[in-house]
Formats: sequence, C-alpha cells, structure tokens
Amino acid sequence: MFPTVTSLLCLGLCLSQKMSTPDGTLPRPSMTVLPSSVVLPGTKDAVIHHEIKSFEDAGNYSCRYRQGPDWSEFSAPVLVVVTGSFSKPKFEVQPGSMVAVGATVILVCQLVSARHIKDLTFFLLKDGVPAPLQQQSLVGMRVIFTLPSVKAEDAGNYSCIYSQITKMKASFPSAVLSLEVTGQETTPPQREVSDYTMNNIISLTLAGLVLLVLGVLLAEAWNSQRGS
Repeated sequence: MFPTVTSLLCLGLCLSQKMSTPDGTLPRPSMTVLPSSVVLPGTKDAVIHHEIKSFEDAGNYSCRYRQGPDWSEFSAPVLVVVTGSFSKPKFEVQPGSMVAVGATVILVCQLVSARHIKDLTFFLLKDGVPAPLQQQSLVGMRVIFTLPSVKAEDAGNYSCIYSQITKMKASFPSAVLSLEVTGQETTPPQREVSDYTMNNIISLTLAGLVLLVLGVLLAEAWNSQRGS
C-alpha cells in the first residue's frame, strides 16, 4: 500500500513543478495536504485524490518528479496523522470564547482518559488551516497553547488532538471551540486639550492683544510729542 500512496502523492502535487532553474537543475517541489494533515479514516484528500483507509496510511510523505532523465530532489516531508485511536481530550478556552482585539487567548487541551499512554504530543488545530498551528509534548495531564495579541483573522473554530507519534496513532479530535474576536485595531487617540490648558491659551492671547494696543498708543503719543 505504501508505494501506491507515494506515487499518488507525487502525481497530484508535483506535475506543476516541471521547470528548470538557470543552472539546469530541477527545483525542489513543495507539498501540501488538503484539507488537512490530520484526518479521520475514510477521508479523501481533495488534491491527491487518495482515500486514507486505515491507520497504516499515517506517516511522513514526500514527493519528487522527473523531467526527461532527471529527477528532482524530494520535497520536505509532510506528516499525515490519522485520528481515532484514543478518546478525545477536553478542550477549554480562557478567558472566554469572545475576546477583544489584542487580548491573549489561552487554549487548554487535557487528557480525560488514556493516562497510561506515554510519549504524547498535542496539536492545536484550526478549521481551514491544513497543518497544526502549534504542537507540544505532554507535561502532566494537560498542555497550554497561547494565542498572543489576537487579531480579527484569529477568529474561527479550534480543536486539539494528542498523538503517539512513535506509533502514528492519534486521538479523536476534541470538541470544537469557536473563537470570536471583537473590535478592531486602532491608533492611540490623541490627547485632548484640557480646560485648564485652553484657559491659559485664551488668557495669554488676550494679554498679548492688550500689550499690542498699549504699544500702538504709546507710539502715537511719542510721535505727537515730537511733532509739537
């Protein structure tokens, strides 16, 4: 099964890479798994058109292509994780599912059962994003993912899984949490002029006008005396 899967991956993702670089070598292809690199058994990938039928299909995949007699180097490996081996974790968001722009969001993924399983890695997932956003090894019974200074585009549906990478097994996804980000980023408002400052400006302006008038009157009186 593995050689067949690999050939399908290359066919779907490498054909558009047939071109040569200035030095005559073939450029290294890139590889993306859609809709996600984390799938349930029976999921059919939209690009490679290959159905992930069993847990044995999990693993690292890469691809390369041939142009005439020349082969490109392999793409960077992509890890495909098949979920459903363990029970789903508990998933919580702090301080809540509705936050303001610029806030820090804490996402907690916690084991409920399967506590005897060792060497676990937790993954933070977001709908519409092919690869996990973050990953952490287990310390204690839970891991904490952080989204600092969230923006409007951070809104969406999040979930988490845990995986025993050495055996290519992963849990069912947690319940989905919908994060809503309110408000918008704005520039700091300019400081308003206080009433006290405005009063000082008015007083200085009036004093200046008075001095100007007095100066004109004194000049006229001086000129009159010189003329007489």
